[in-house]
Amino acid sequence: MPDIATLFDRCGWTYGMPEANLWQSTFFTENEEEFDLYVMVVEDWVHFAVTPFMPPIPVAQTPRLHAALLKLNQQMHSVRFALDSDHDVTLIADAAAQHLDAATFTQILEAIVFYTDRLATELWRMADDPTYFSPLVQE
Repeated sequence: MPDIATLFDRCGWTYGMPEANLWQSTFFTENEEEFDLYVMVVEDWVHFAVTPFMPPIPVAQTPRLHAALLKLNQQMHSVRFALDSDHDVTLIADAAAQHLDAATFTQILEAIVFYTDRLATELWRMADDPTYFSPLVQE
């Protein structure tokens, strides 16, 4: 199993360990929005999740936003959107534990921060304003 604490330390991220095999950290976007990042080791995989990625989606906007998330999944690298058991939007990534080194860990963290910074406000706006179409969601 990779030493997640050491990997966080190498990246200069602070973290806590709320339970065995689960690490939690916080980061901020350029707009000073705060997000929680969770890293969990399960069997041979390391799972990364920013959850919740956005506030609950108004029911009327769910189909539109889910379609946008699927389109964004095709455009993004290393990460993807998913819905958790409460139907909250989550930004996730996975890596095989045996291949997770400092470079890969850093690359995943950088992708998570990049896409959170780039997409969170746009997706919130799409969920809040049914007339808004983000230029980041390619048709």
